[in-house]
Amino acid sequence: MRIDGQPGTAIVDMARHPDYAGVRGTVTREGSQAPSQIAGDIDDEGLLTIDQSDDGHAITAVWSGSMQPGSCGKVFEGTWRKAADERGTNFVLRKLSSARGNTTPSTQQ
Repeated sequence: MRIDGQPGTAIVDMARHPDYAGVRGTVTREGSQAPSQIAGDIDDEGLLTIDQSDDGHAITAVWSGSMQPGSCGKVFEGTWRKAADERGTNFVLRKLSSARGNTTPSTQQ
């Protein structure tokens, strides 16, 4: 994942949520000790809404974006916003192949 103005890269590991119609996973930033938790929705029109928590309880950031036309669901672009800040920062989320042969959304920050 790439977030404008944020250094380094981040890997997003996201899958269907086991308890409701949505997604959940983690965001691991380069040089970070612990991943952040994420959960949210990707609707039928390709709109992405994700809450991010660094401690598993309080929301620390919100992602809002959309699937890019012609990307076959592999690229989402939108706005990432820290919960304590009203300013949004652009992000690009790209799906990459993982070592397991599955696809994993990845982001560079």
